[in-house]
Amino acid sequence: MKGYKYILLDWDGNLARTLDIWLEATRLPLERRGVKISDNQIVMQCFGRPWEGYAELGVTDVEAAIKEMDGHAKKYLPEVELYPDALFVLEQLKNMGKKTALITTSLRENVLHLLDKYNLHDYFDVVVANEDTMHHKPHPEPLEKALEELGGTKDNAVMIGDSDKDIEAAKNTGVDSILFYPDEHKIFYNLEELQKFGPTHTVSDFRKIIDIV
Repeated sequence: MKGYKYILLDWDGNLARTLDIWLEATRLPLERRGVKISDNQIVMQCFGRPWEGYAELGVTDVEAAIKEMDGHAKKYLPEVELYPDALFVLEQLKNMGKKTALITTSLRENVLHLLDKYNLHDYFDVVVANEDTMHHKPHPEPLEKALEELGGTKDNAVMIGDSDKDIEAAKNTGVDSILFYPDEHKIFYNLEELQKFGPTHTVSDFRKIIDIV
């Protein structure tokens, strides 16, 4: 098994159980504008790219819709829990001497207070949030920025995430990837569709990441 020194981790749906919150927050502005689509369509089209997704779905006041989405999410994000094994894996990565970066499309303010809440700051050498890059996943810029700040190399790096944006970003950057797909993600993502993006590894048990890295 190839070992990796630089571990790049997504936040939403990977470490933090935020998918339900973001699904509801993304849906509300659409419903208020008469756009009704399936939960899976919302995830695939809007998660990680709400500006483009809303516009493609016919929303004309995208900025206002985004504010509504963020406003709803902010009400519930403080209650977010981590996935059961997230803290264990982060502790193991630190004990193994891995260099880690948190890479998220969420605004920094939406993540930092949760890092405070769960005392996670020491587990990340770098945090790359929404406002830190011009382009977001699946564009390679966030991953490239994280690797630059870590002083890392692509051949020794792996991206861990739950979505097509994470896996495609890894491919666009030229790094390996681990798709996290627990049973509870079945209502959000279709595994066959995600596999089309070519993850290097797929795990349903987050602890299996330790065996890979």
